[in-house]
Amino acid sequence: MLLHSFRFKSNRLDFETHLKYASLIEELSRGLKISSSLVPKLKSSQIDLLKDKIQLVKLTKTSIDQEYKIVLVDKEYSSASVLWLPIKTYYLLYHLLCITDCLITGKTTSLTAGHHDCVNTFNALLKKSEIQFNKPLLNSVFDPTILNFVSKSGEHLRNDAQDDRVYSLIMKKVANGKIDNYKIVQGLSGRRPKDKVRIANFTKNMEVSIFDFFHLMRLRMNYRNLDFVDNIPSSDTKVYFEKYYTSADNFYKCFSTYINELIKLCP
Repeated sequence: MLLHSFRFKSNRLDFETHLKYASLIEELSRGLKISSSLVPKLKSSQIDLLKDKIQLVKLTKTSIDQEYKIVLVDKEYSSASVLWLPIKTYYLLYHLLCITDCLITGKTTSLTAGHHDCVNTFNALLKKSEIQFNKPLLNSVFDPTILNFVSKSGEHLRNDAQDDRVYSLIMKKVANGKIDNYKIVQGLSGRRPKDKVRIANFTKNMEVSIFDFFHLMRLRMNYRNLDFVDNIPSSDTKVYFEKYYTSADNFYKCFSTYINELIKLCP
């Protein structure tokens, strides 16, 4: 019966918003593939240099898969595991991006790239169309004008909400999060004139994409703003976990396939 698969919405709009975001990313990433004309510069004789990173990918993916199997049989477990899933997902993607960049550039320093540098590198590749997903929305790279995006209150939670508008709202949230993180990392209060200048300079040069979404969620769950899952029934956190897990799996399969293609092309 349909009632068995129906999930009553909670009165927690913060959780419903995050679930909407996770659901859209999961939907957009189904059957995800990368196309690219880039030719790898890493030599085939250097492939062994990727061994440690590849092992980290395998270990991280195994850990995520094990969590998923437990959640499937014990929804109560999702109440806790949903807190670290975005962290593990980001590191899974980060290791995959590091391997991909090393193959493309031939630079082994890519394997130890800083998180912000790694994300910004792939934002640039998307912007220049040097890599392209088969899902147009995921190719979007937004400049600071995304901060001006306006939506009606609760619009994103409507059943007929348009994907592009929900995605724009996600990226606006990500852009604000990227600015907030810059202020925290740099120790800027935003009250002093020199702080305002630095923040303004950062903002005007900022770009955000799907890669920033995963990075921001890692920062959110690792350090702050965990309250959106507080006191949420395990039946709902299980749904959120499943959506987020599937997104992670989709991106893992996409980049694993692309990495294998690049390795075959190494000179």
